Amino acid sequence: MKPSFLAKRNWSSRELFKAIHKSDWKNPGIDEKYKDFFMADLVSEYDSVNLYNFLYPKRKNFSPHFVQYLDFWYADERNHADGFFELNRLIFDCDEMELVNTLKTREANFEPLQDILSSEFNLLLMFAYDEYVSVKTYKKDTFYQDFGHPLFSTWIKNLIADEAIHFGNAVKILKHSHADKLHEAGTILRDIARFEGGAYANTFLFDHDGPHFSLKESEIGEVVTNEIIDILKKRTT
Repeated sequence: MKPSFLAKRNWSSRELFKAIHKSDWKNPGIDEKYKDFFMADLVSEYDSVNLYNFLYPKRKNFSPHFVQYLDFWYADERNHADGFFELNRLIFDCDEMELVNTLKTREANFEPLQDILSSEFNLLLMFAYDEYVSVKTYKKDTFYQDFGHPLFSTWIKNLIADEAIHFGNAVKILKHSHADKLHEAGTILRDIARFEGGAYANTFLFDHDGPHFSLKESEIGEVVTNEIIDILKKRTT
């Protein structure tokens, strides 16, 4: 069988947390400070539905590779959201339906991002930026190793691996389908980075104003832009 152009991992957050629940794991009394932290992460991952629904009507304008990218990305983000639902339920005994009902009442505002989201090329750079930042911030979440079961660490490592693949897939499509425009990438990435620091608008993007975000201002924006530009250059030589 011919391998897929894009990479995709297949695993289940629900299954990992089910295994923890069925084991002899006892809640060690995890600090309540993580409740807001995990809720912010849940909100971010759950809001992938808002971005996916915003982009879905535009699918006819996208290449088959990018349509596949969106479907793979969305499936992974839903799996990540499932994990944060399970995490909140398992550790803090939160009711999932109450969480869902709270999340569904929020609305996304994509208006300020219209120009950035106007083309496949821009969107791929946006995803590359967002997923690159996600990898960096999730890597700092080392506290899972203290929760009393190795599968907590397995879960966050799987999540990081997915985000890294999303970044790699975006770069792959950029190289394959948009190589003639890569000289414009720096300008667009810097336009994207200018949105850092604003209030989160339930768009999945730029969810960097909550307690879950572990990066300093000096670790995002221009730094990330330059790192991505260097990666794009290396991959096109």
